[in-house]
Parts: sequence; C-alpha cells; structure tokens
Amino acid sequence: MKLSRRAEGVAASATLRLAAELGRLRAEGVKVVSLLEGEADLPAPTVVKTAMLRAVRGGMTRYSNSQGLPELRAAIAAKLKHQNRIQTTAEAVLVTNGAKQAIYTALQVLCGPGDEVIVPAPYWVTFPEAVKLAGAKPVFVPAMGHDLDVDALGRAVTRRTKAVLFNTPNNPTGAVYSKEALRALAALARKKDLAIISDEAYEALVYDGREHFSIASLNPDAARRTVTIQTFSKLYSMTGLRVGYLAGEASFVKAATRLHGHVTGNVCTTVQHGALAALSLGASFREKRRAVLERRRDLAYAGASRIFDALKPRGGFFVFADARRHLGGRFKTSVALAEHLLKSARVAVVPGSACGVEGFLRISFSASESDIKEGLRRIEAAL
Repeated sequence: MKLSRRAEGVAASATLRLAAELGRLRAEGVKVVSLLEGEADLPAPTVVKTAMLRAVRGGMTRYSNSQGLPELRAAIAAKLKHQNRIQTTAEAVLVTNGAKQAIYTALQVLCGPGDEVIVPAPYWVTFPEAVKLAGAKPVFVPAMGHDLDVDALGRAVTRRTKAVLFNTPNNPTGAVYSKEALRALAALARKKDLAIISDEAYEALVYDGREHFSIASLNPDAARRTVTIQTFSKLYSMTGLRVGYLAGEASFVKAATRLHGHVTGNVCTTVQHGALAALSLGASFREKRRAVLERRRDLAYAGASRIFDALKPRGGFFVFADARRHLGGRFKTSVALAEHLLKSARVAVVPGSACGVEGFLRISFSASESDIKEGLRRIEAAL
C-alpha cells in the first residue's frame, strides 16, 4: 500500500515512542524510573470521577453537541473571564480531545500549503508536526531564556508567515513569558497581520509567586487574532480522559467546529461531565496542586544542577538540562545520552533534540519525590 506524502513526512512523537519503550521494559520486569512524561502521578479529583460515574449511571453515553456540552462551554467561558481576563462567550469555545487536537484543529483552520508558522525553540514535540500536517512550514526561532525574544521572532516573519505558535509556561524550558514580551508579540502580530496560537496547558502551574498571562487578555486586537488553548490534563490529572478546549474569535470557532464535527463528532460525553465538575473546584485546590509541583520542581532542579547546567524552571513540569559537558566523548548526541541512561541507569528522559535543541535533556518532575530523587541519583552515577 502506497502511503501519502503527508503520512510519510510526519515524524512519530518522540515522547510517545519513548513511552512505548518504557512500557515494554516494564512489561519485561525491568524497574525503570520514568522522568519522561508530562503527567503528574497525582490522582484525578474525586469530584471528577464521581461526576463521570453519575453520568454513566444516568445514561449520558450518547452523542452530544459537537462543539461541547453547552453547560461545559459556559463554565469554560466563565473561567476564561475570571481567571484569564479573556472576554469571551460559550459560543466562542470548542471542546476538544485534549490540547493536542485543539492545536491540530487551529492549524488546519488557519494554515495551508505555502504558509509558514513561527515556532520558538525549544518547543513541545508535537508543534512542528502539527504545522506540517496543515501543509505549512515550521520556522524555528531560538528562545532558550526565561522570555521570548520578540525582535528575533520579528526577523523571522516573511510574506508567507501566517501565525506564531508558542506555549507559556513553556514545555520544555519552564519559561513563563512576561506581560511585556507578550504585549510586544501582540504588537508584532498586529503590524504583520498574524494569527497567534497560545498553548497554555500549564497555566496553573507557575512558581515563585509569578503570574501567568494570557496574550488574548491584553487588548481587543490581541483577543481577535489569538486562539487560546487549554486542557484539563495537567492541573486535574485527567491526561487519559482527553479533554481540552480552544477559544477564539467567533468566525474562527465556527470554522473549527465544522472541522471538528467531521474529525471526531463530539468529545466523550461522560468525560465532559467530569470536566464540568473539575471547573467547580476552587482556588484552594489549584493552590494545593501547584504547591506540590513547586516542591517537586525545587527537588528536581537542585538534583539536576549537580549534574548539568540548567535554568530554574518558573512553571510547568520540566527541567531542561544542558548536558553538553557530557557530550563529545562517549556520547555524541542527546539521543545517545538518553539511550545510555535508559539502558544503563534505567532512567527515562527525553533528548533535547526532540524539542528542537541538541545537547539538552528534558527531565520531568511530575513524578513522585522518591522517583525524582532515585532517578537523579541513577543519572549521576551513570555519568
């Protein structure tokens, strides 16, 4: 069977491939410490599980509104207004199968062959492949510090540039982009007539008293040209339930909903009731979860800093560790180093090249404190 150029041109997800190898080793009885996934080991809240069970018992297992349950979209719109200061309505929200489908949908609606999308690097591994699936070309701009270099983004704009795709807090660096940088990016987008796709999956997980800013909240023009993407996966530990959403300008959301209706019909009706229950949890829940991850961040950063150079992450789930002092001898690339750590130390991490920057390792601190300590101990011993 001859495959399409689209299928042949898209790389497999590096994190999913590594997770599959991790699963294979564990099935064989190998005790591997995983510092791989962006998935906290904390349980989904009881209120979420109770709501889903109630929905199943109540027969809420049929097709539902393709755009999302009206009551869930209304709750999401209220959340965006109160927490993110984004002025929106339920009709401007689309419920999706996680943030990943939301990103895919946004790019399919906005881009086509010959278009370019600017992606700050390092990036989440799915970003460039989602751009390619839309027929567009990802254009990478270095962004290794704690903030965006908007001047560098501006220099990358051409007449083919259609959008800027980024996330804050950043996966993998943990950067939390400042209001000043986001304001400059919004001004650039206005000047060059660009769309903005803002992936805010880790929005609630910001440390050291810092604040997450949504670029769509800055002014009406930024709101008009921004697609805001969020998920229930990270804060609420609902990763396997696959529910997220996008919010944007009304005509964009209508187009996205048309596409969504052909791709998936509707997000699992039962899970949407769980998502609605999650939004009922207040600030105290969010703070408790955030505090747990901040303690794990501190532990992971302290341990990783003994072995590698690294900026202290300000948000998210990851330390992006500079491993170049360990390369050039036994290990030529970050892939070779990550493979050595998996085979010899039985620790799973993501090579930085999967995130667009060679010489680094992405180390997750979403695991338990004991796993973080043991994993870093093994890594130090192996090097």
